Amino acid sequence: MKFQYLFLLLAMFSNVTCSYAQSEQGTLHGRIVNAEDKPVSGASIAFQNTTLGTITDEKGQFSLTGITPGSYILTVSNVGYIAYTQSMRISKGRNAFLNLQLSESNQELKEVIVSAAKNSYQVSSSNSSTRLDVPLLETPQSVQVVSSAVLRDRQAFTLNEIAGTFTGMKANNGNGSFQIRGFTAYSPNDASFLLFNGIRGNLYLWSQQPLLYNIESVELLRGPSGALFSEGSPGGVVNFITKKPLSEKRASVDLSLGSWGFGRASADFAGPVSSNKKLLYRAIIGYDRSESFRDYQKKQNLLIAPSLTYLASERTSLNLELNYTYSKAVQQYDNGSYVYSRPDGTFDFNHYPNNLTIQSPTDYGKTHNASATLSFNHQISQNLKLTVVERAVRNVLDYTDHIPVGRIRNDSISRGFQDWETDRFSLQTTAFATYTTNTGPLGHQIIAGSDYNRYGWTQNDYQYKPSTRISILHPDYAGSIPDASVPADESDDNKRITNLIGAYIQDQISVGDKLKVLLSLRYDNYNGKETPLSDRDNKQGDELKTSGWIPRVALVYLPVKNVSIYGTYLKSFNPQTSNNVLSGGPFPTRQATQYEVGSKADLIGNRLSATLSLYQINYANILTAAPTEENSHRQAAIDGTRSRGGEFSVVGNLNRLSLIAGYAFNEHELVSTTSYGKKGDRFANAPKHQINFWGKYVLPSQALKGLGIAAGVRYVSDQVGLLSNQNFVFPSYTVLDAAISYSRNRYQVQVNAYNLTNKHYFTGSRSGVTLAGLGDPFNVRVGISYQLW
Repeated sequence: MKFQYLFLLLAMFSNVTCSYAQSEQGTLHGRIVNAEDKPVSGASIAFQNTTLGTITDEKGQFSLTGITPGSYILTVSNVGYIAYTQSMRISKGRNAFLNLQLSESNQELKEVIVSAAKNSYQVSSSNSSTRLDVPLLETPQSVQVVSSAVLRDRQAFTLNEIAGTFTGMKANNGNGSFQIRGFTAYSPNDASFLLFNGIRGNLYLWSQQPLLYNIESVELLRGPSGALFSEGSPGGVVNFITKKPLSEKRASVDLSLGSWGFGRASADFAGPVSSNKKLLYRAIIGYDRSESFRDYQKKQNLLIAPSLTYLASERTSLNLELNYTYSKAVQQYDNGSYVYSRPDGTFDFNHYPNNLTIQSPTDYGKTHNASATLSFNHQISQNLKLTVVERAVRNVLDYTDHIPVGRIRNDSISRGFQDWETDRFSLQTTAFATYTTNTGPLGHQIIAGSDYNRYGWTQNDYQYKPSTRISILHPDYAGSIPDASVPADESDDNKRITNLIGAYIQDQISVGDKLKVLLSLRYDNYNGKETPLSDRDNKQGDELKTSGWIPRVALVYLPVKNVSIYGTYLKSFNPQTSNNVLSGGPFPTRQATQYEVGSKADLIGNRLSATLSLYQINYANILTAAPTEENSHRQAAIDGTRSRGGEFSVVGNLNRLSLIAGYAFNEHELVSTTSYGKKGDRFANAPKHQINFWGKYVLPSQALKGLGIAAGVRYVSDQVGLLSNQNFVFPSYTVLDAAISYSRNRYQVQVNAYNLTNKHYFTGSRSGVTLAGLGDPFNVRVGISYQLW
């Protein structure tokens, strides 16, 4: 597909959606006030048993469009007020203006939890991109949200298992490496590509799959997002929305069993602690263990996540969230499966059996992760709100591993041994104020804030030594752990502290009801230093001092209420994570510039949301692997690449059918010839085409009430596995999944089958042509959920 065809598709999409929006649906407008006739902003307006809903603006006004004519039950609720319900009939066209008055609750505050329907795939709003609670329709960026209903129906327990549900995203391997818009997002290189509730501080290291026990929904913000979040992957950032304390008592348990000895159990308890419901709690615990279709690989995870919310008053709340995870594994970092190199320079991806691994059964990984997040929110006045967040994260890793050295020869390979202990931390302070005002005919939603992030490690004890050569087909692991007396070829023994100070301001300007302008500007200053702790550190440290401006300019135009057209200009700069001379440094700062245009529409009575986006990202000074026989850790900053493409995604609920689907096209290429490649070379792990679909249908028969069937497909076109070798190309693959579920009262039983055709496929590479990430073969999971109350 040619790139210019996507622009034609954008124009066609806008015309079609505009034409559809003009069909005869109903609209409802109104205003919500309190007993003193003052507007109630932020009130939730919803039709029961539908996905139709919105919130009131600062004037207490709301607007709902695209309503299918018929009878509904309207619910209006807000913190500190008694919920109001009313039966009403919606006719075609504009219905009578609705004026409602909410009565204050007898309690000082009664929290109202507003969330998507339990079974809804569609999420209508997110405040992650702009930190404003605005509909996705009015957000000038491509944002996709995977709801809790999708996580449940997919039986997805880690980010890796849900990555392919996002349009244009995939997991590169069985650990913490992901591809978004042609770029690899990987924890050591992009420390903040994983956010929690919009705040920096990744709970998981790169050797782990992020867990979803305590996650309500997962958001993908495509493109550079540095205007609010500082550094991150140029392809996008992933934001986890965690489960929060509830004002109503609730408890559930989940059990799952599956292939390769998989077992999982979790419990979720929530409710009020105090009788006046000012103090709320939530406690989540989860445990899983599993083996693999690969030899010797075993792992187990434990997560404990308690949280408290104190509703001090109608205007003030305080939330404390704690997370602790423990991971223990044999071969924690899966180095991948063997790839056979033919004499003519081509590759055979089916030559070696799936179960073989270069690692030894003595390899292990033990990780302790902990985080604490304290959030303070105070509504200073009707137009001014203050938010302060403190987040602390600590990761402790004890890890040994075997890696390949050189090429496979005569079905044998030399190996190196890594022994690593590290203690890492992140201390983040974020404070910002949101102010709503008007200047003449213009409306303003202004955010001004600052960040202070102190992060790094207090210990980084790493040693690399030569290990034994093994036969691939008949490995002998005797003597694979080098003696302590053997000197290390490479050694780290250091600490590193980096201080990031940032400040930003953003103004979303409303020009009438149809046009919105978003202007953002951020300034970041980095100051870091790596300090050797002994003479054994053969890199002897490096320093980081850099600063820069990050602008964002965006426009959103709504020709009709349920259709928007947007354009965005984004820039970012990211400091390199390493400037060590041994790795090839010092390196220049990474720079990204993105241009994006798109269109969004809420269709069929707002039950279906569609997004079409076209983008180009120019990225300079990418730090990429450039290993040599002498130094497998060598890196290089490439002069520049260009990633361009388009995405189309759709999500929603059509009566008994729920679906999430999309298509992504991407070309990520070098824009100049260097010693590491020539102009036009494809970037590693960046397929040109990706298709995703997942749909669930609930049967209408009364006799089969509660029975649902689901199916999905993931297609990934061929992809280059290594930038420096354009002949190392992974074949395309198509993976089919399916599920069947039955819900009855408080129970749900579910069976998921993955990779129905037992497709043998590779997902991505690390830094060479010897090993590559191997996709899971056919496997099954059975899950049982029970709602205690």
